[in-house]
Amino acid sequence: MRSSGDYYVTVVEDTKLGAIVATATLVIEHKFTHSCAKRGRIEDVVVSGDCRGKQLGKLLMSTLTLLSKRLNCYKITLECLPKNVTFYTKFGYSVSEENYMYQRFFN
Repeated sequence: MRSSGDYYVTVVEDTKLGAIVATATLVIEHKFTHSCAKRGRIEDVVVSGDCRGKQLGKLLMSTLTLLSKRLNCYKITLECLPKNVTFYTKFGYSVSEENYMYQRFFN
């Protein structure tokens, strides 16, 4: 795992292949509206197609959820496609009614 203090990149490497087969990132934000308390945000959870079904996503999510607790985050969030909701609810995440908006600058 690499860290810059507020940005934690977690990878799973297949040492036989010498290749990264899964990755996820935890970003820590300091929220002014919560007295600068820490909020964790999970991003970029990816498992290589041939490695799916080997519990690597579970390993990544468990690691980053535990890390956010140890860093005293008051909450942790993530965004996902509707088809992935079932996966994340297995780890205690629930669907929020919040509206997420974005603006894309590059294709």
